[in-house]
Amino acid sequence: MDAASVQKVYSRWARVYDWVFGLLFGNARRLAFQRMELKSGNYAIEVGVGTGLSLTSLPEGCHLVGVDFSRPMLERALMRWRADSVDRTAVLVEGDGACLPFPDKTFDAAFAAFVVSATPDAVALLEDMQRVCRPGARMIVVNHFSPNEPRLARLRSSFSNVTSRLLGFHAEFPLEPLFRKAGIEVDRIERATFCGGWRVVTFIRRES
Repeated sequence: MDAASVQKVYSRWARVYDWVFGLLFGNARRLAFQRMELKSGNYAIEVGVGTGLSLTSLPEGCHLVGVDFSRPMLERALMRWRADSVDRTAVLVEGDGACLPFPDKTFDAAFAAFVVSATPDAVALLEDMQRVCRPGARMIVVNHFSPNEPRLARLRSSFSNVTSRLLGFHAEFPLEPLFRKAGIEVDRIERATFCGGWRVVTFIRRES
């Protein structure tokens, strides 16, 4: 996948995204925010903020920067944020998660939901998430990952070209090689849904 094709696909997704990912994966988002352990005054970044489904999960007194490279998605996120009046702040930025426009060690926590398998370079995205976070920051990834069972992995691989072209994500997406290539030591893996390979992955930004 390249950036242009992903942007095109997610421009179509914008209209139905809330119905699919809001209804099916609301619990996964809530669990992810619990694992970030945000406190009042903290600054967090969400890479792939999409239509802003997670914005209202942000604890009061916290600050969020949401990044996405789909303008239609960000426009829907902005409408959602304007309709919310809780005491928290958010800034929405159009940009590439693999090349974030922020200095090193800026954020206290990071979150990426349903985005690492939908980016042209997942390793670069994870590396840049770490770069912009302070040492000790809690970082959460929510995504589907391929099963370790070889026959199921082969079945997903056969669909990968179709899902990449039409739906904007990789069907074949193993967890361990991805995090190993990004130099990440995973602290916790939890099931995000009752079925399928969706997981909430927690790791800590180590001192560098």
